[in-house]
Amino acid sequence: MTRIVLILAATAALAACGSTPPALPPPPSVTVYQCVTPAGLTGRETQPLPPMGDYSQEDVALFITDLHQWGARGWLRVARIREHADKCAQSAEDDND
Repeated sequence: MTRIVLILAATAALAACGSTPPALPPPPSVTVYQCVTPAGLTGRETQPLPPMGDYSQEDVALFITDLHQWGARGWLRVARIREHADKCAQSAEDDND
């Protein structure tokens, strides 16, 4: 009797191996966008060095002028990076529509 039950259980188990699961649906299409900032906008520019030692007011004025120009270039670069990122995000939205 146990042999018959064992044979029936083995047959049922092997019959289950012969069946195939239903086919999986295809994965949804996903578009990946990479907005990479151009390398020229990510470089680091060295900060102007303050005058050292015995310096004149002219040296200080030149340093402050250089410092101001350095900062202005940095903010312009940040603005260009923002424009680039906005354009990339807009093109990604346009492609999704």
